[in-house]
Amino acid sequence: MKKTLTLLFAIAIIGILGVIDKTKSTPPHLVSSSKTSAATSMPINNSGSTTSSGSMMNAYKDGTFTGSSEFTPYGTIQISVVISGGKINDVNFLQMPSDQQGSQARSDYSKPLLKQETLSRQSANIDFVSGATSTSEGYQQSLQAALNQARSA
Repeated sequence: MKKTLTLLFAIAIIGILGVIDKTKSTPPHLVSSSKTSAATSMPINNSGSTTSSGSMMNAYKDGTFTGSSEFTPYGTIQISVVISGGKINDVNFLQMPSDQQGSQARSDYSKPLLKQETLSRQSANIDFVSGATSTSEGYQQSLQAALNQARSA
């Protein structure tokens, strides 16, 4: 009887420790977006054809282009992109979710990750931030609208 109680107690402690460990908050990280298409990641030159080296050759016109306002469950997202030398050089956050509980922290965490993804990929084919999927999706849609303007300018 004593061995059974000791065994049950040990199992209970291990179970509690496992639950506590799983509830620890881990920061969001980038995850691949299943909503992006291969077409948005294909480097193109001004004539609309892909480059032989796979690099971007003046895919975008220079200037600052404002994306659409995208509504998410946590608030509105709108960005602008700065294009120089045919490349994305900067992303400006015109509007990000901030008025619902946790949305400001989520925006503050995801903004630098989304910006870095955009600058490194030079397209809207970006990885989303885990834990900020709606924010990432709204950002990607606004970014794509801005890049569409930069291509057609």
